[in-house]
Amino acid sequence: MTSQRRHRGSGSSARAPLARHSQSVLGTGEEEKMMQRPMLSDLTSFTPELARAYMKAAKGDELAAAIALANDRNALDGSSAPPDDAEVHHALFLLRRAQGLPAPSFDDLRVALRQRAA
Repeated sequence: MTSQRRHRGSGSSARAPLARHSQSVLGTGEEEKMMQRPMLSDLTSFTPELARAYMKAAKGDELAAAIALANDRNALDGSSAPPDDAEVHHALFLLRRAQGLPAPSFDDLRVALRQRAA
């Protein structure tokens, strides 16, 4: 028997908007090559310090930090596939929880991902 999980804090008053920097860190360039990006060492622990390191590497762009974290989690799991929306949402949840922030809305995240892809 499988059960579906629902994230708490789905009320609109508990949600915080996605933090976004004016420039994406997902492009290529000299600045990105020189920047030290954190690397997740295991799938069992995620500390506030590591969350801050991902946010710093993403220059404050919460969505870019979540995508980087989701990519790292996939790599640790042995997958080279890009993360799907659910994996990015879970990574964003981990980032926010480690920073003491409310859980993100999956719908808001999907909208932000679509806007970024456009």
